[in-house]
Amino acid sequence: MQTPPSTPAGAGDPAPPSFSRDDLPEDGRDYPTEAQLRSRRLRLHGFAFRHVIDLLQLGREERVTRLLLDDPIATLDDAMGLVVWANKLYRERPGLGLWHTRDRAGRFIGLFSLTPSGDAGDVAIGVRLLPSAWGRGYAIEGGAALCAHAFETLQLPALIAQCAPDNRSVPPLLRRLGFEETGAGTQFGNPARRFRLARDDWHGLRPRRTSARDAGPARG
Repeated sequence: MQTPPSTPAGAGDPAPPSFSRDDLPEDGRDYPTEAQLRSRRLRLHGFAFRHVIDLLQLGREERVTRLLLDDPIATLDDAMGLVVWANKLYRERPGLGLWHTRDRAGRFIGLFSLTPSGDAGDVAIGVRLLPSAWGRGYAIEGGAALCAHAFETLQLPALIAQCAPDNRSVPPLLRRLGFEETGAGTQFGNPARRFRLARDDWHGLRPRRTSARDAGPARG
């Protein structure tokens, strides 16, 4: 699923973020890490500078980054810029964001996101999990929590998602949430499969089903 931009945008891609001094923490230290969402096993909190090591761990894991549509979070500047952008998003678009995600034991497992995408007012759902969190059902659990938040709390008209054509793990997860594939496109200059879910079509999780094209093991 799509995640927030960490590289300069191309035609039709989200605009690169811009910051000012007003976007930095008011106390000059760090942002608060308030709880934003929770599910049975997951706790989603706002990002702060104290989380940059977690972001770098995620960004330097080759098994996570090899099928990304955008560039990975590879440097300290990348990680700090993403934290600033996340907090700007919390302020300017309440209810949207990208969130530092922990399991019930308090261990960092990755991030989930609802972020603006493109110029048409779309909102994209996204997730990146550390390999240690794969195969535990976290992606589908977190995805369902984000869909419920987007449609029931924020009353968004629809969500979109995108993934690399070779990614066989994401499409089955999206279909269980009710997303339908809408065709091919590009994201950050890379080929992408596109999916969409309208609010009226959100009815919770659907039964598992697998196509020949998407027969790879799920990593959620």
